Amino acid sequence: MLTMYGSYLALLLGVFAIVLAKKYLTRAPTDAKKDPAFSAFQRQFLFVYLVMMAADWMQGPYVYRLYSYYGFSRHDNGVLFIAGFGSSLVFGTWAGPIADLYGRKFACVLYGVTYTLSCATKHFPNFTILMIGRLLGGVATSILWSSFESWMVSEHNSRGFPGDQIGSTFSLMYTFNGILAIASGFVAQAAVDAVDHPVAPFDVSGALLIIGTLIIHYQWSENYGSESRTVMEQMKEAIAEVRNDIKVALVGLQQSLFEGAMYTFVFMWTPTLETKDGSTIPHGLIFACFMIACSLGGTLYGVLENHFRATVLMRIVFFGAAAMMATPMLTTDHTMIMGAFVVFEVLVGIFWSSIGTLRSKYVPEGCRATVINLFRVPLNAMVCLVLYFQGGMTIGTVFSICTVFHVLAGITAIALGQKVAE
Repeated sequence: MLTMYGSYLALLLGVFAIVLAKKYLTRAPTDAKKDPAFSAFQRQFLFVYLVMMAADWMQGPYVYRLYSYYGFSRHDNGVLFIAGFGSSLVFGTWAGPIADLYGRKFACVLYGVTYTLSCATKHFPNFTILMIGRLLGGVATSILWSSFESWMVSEHNSRGFPGDQIGSTFSLMYTFNGILAIASGFVAQAAVDAVDHPVAPFDVSGALLIIGTLIIHYQWSENYGSESRTVMEQMKEAIAEVRNDIKVALVGLQQSLFEGAMYTFVFMWTPTLETKDGSTIPHGLIFACFMIACSLGGTLYGVLENHFRATVLMRIVFFGAAAMMATPMLTTDHTMIMGAFVVFEVLVGIFWSSIGTLRSKYVPEGCRATVINLFRVPLNAMVCLVLYFQGGMTIGTVFSICTVFHVLAGITAIALGQKVAE
């Protein structure tokens, strides 16, 4: 089985290298002569963003494993995961308006602090302490997936950079994010092997969070959405934007449905791929396979955006994801399931760049972070419900729910394309 995963990784690395070479060897001459100020801005943002994302990726392969190591059952794991998504649902929703009102830089620093504390709790094989860690992690995740993007888009616009260049930043974000996630998988595996304990990746993550937080504090400028409103007024404005502009609502629904299924997959891939004899699977290597696939998707977006609109790409992503998530319902063959999961991660990479581009076009600047987090409410609610009942469901049933989410997302993508064309 280890050979199978290694073969997937080698194949993906080869395909990724070919696509990356094609992208940069065939780029337009103007791409190589970017505005030096814009290039400097990209480097400043990407370095910090990738450090903070590496801290998140470092934990990915071993969250489920750590809880199992401490003796918690699949049901207990589900409850702990629900705590994280529930925290994001209840508390993280307000991370958006707080960021818009009190500053996106402030929110990014808050991410570093809360996530570092969450990492510290992983040293205690105590359910209550681990629950607190999950609650902190839920808040941090909401900040990660809204405030960093909001800071970048606001800075991009305030510095007068052309609007059509923002897509290149999103493409680089998710291309290098995937590469970094691959490295994080190997580092996490090496850290565990070095100390023979699955808590090691969380210590590495904490160190990265401290470094990134210090850089943000000392080097980033602050930007805001609207400083003249209260948190409640900011939330009401975001709700009004969603109600009054169907395009904003459709973009948000795509985010909620796809990510709801994606985060369910994050929980389910470990028990799905584990062998029946109970032997340990190489979590770090599998995670590296997934991340090189995700990075490949981000790179493919940089190629495909020249030929397809983001609204069209989204249809391919959603219906393709539905087909991949249906695979565990149709077969028990590990090779086919792993192959489907890898293709799904390629689609995830395309999704991140596409949804970022769509949000930059249709979500208003004044309440950007608030709107993004607003749609994390149904997202987290869906994941909490699935994880709560997953203990009494077969793996195939859980993936059938994911499949339905992706089909519904595809329908919203079609609707958005029709609205944009009007």
